[in-house]
Amino acid sequence: MSVAKKIANSVLGQDVTEEECEILASAVEHRQLEPGEVLFYEGSQDDTLYILITGKLEVLKMLTPDKSISIDSLKTGSMTGELSFLDGVPHSLRLIAKNQSEVLMLRRDKFESLVESHPLVTFHVMRSILRYSHTLQRKMNAKYLEMHRMIQNQYTAQY
Repeated sequence: MSVAKKIANSVLGQDVTEEECEILASAVEHRQLEPGEVLFYEGSQDDTLYILITGKLEVLKMLTPDKSISIDSLKTGSMTGELSFLDGVPHSLRLIAKNQSEVLMLRRDKFESLVESHPLVTFHVMRSILRYSHTLQRKMNAKYLEMHRMIQNQYTAQY
């Protein structure tokens, strides 16, 4: 499958046209991850947007150097690193490949070079990132409300 098709089949592809996928294909890099391999560490800064093409990534919050909590799993088509990509802030979580995985990487400097030559592409990518971040926000809010209801019900049942 071509890189442009891989982009089209990702969450990023929901907001970009086939032609724009071809343009983005020329700007991305490819990386294979083996099971257990770290995509990025918490505290690292790489200004890169990652698109998970195949495989599964586990999102970990590190409590100590040897102890972590699994926060979520990213599945094929997901996007990650979007906040670091946009604002340059270091990653707050660690991502590890659960199985053999393939990611496409769009570095900020390559993306910014598209601004003048392909402004609509950059707009569509930014819209996609915003839409994806909004979806994550709603998912976190739903989990928070579920947890709040559970705690409230336990508290009410005790008294």
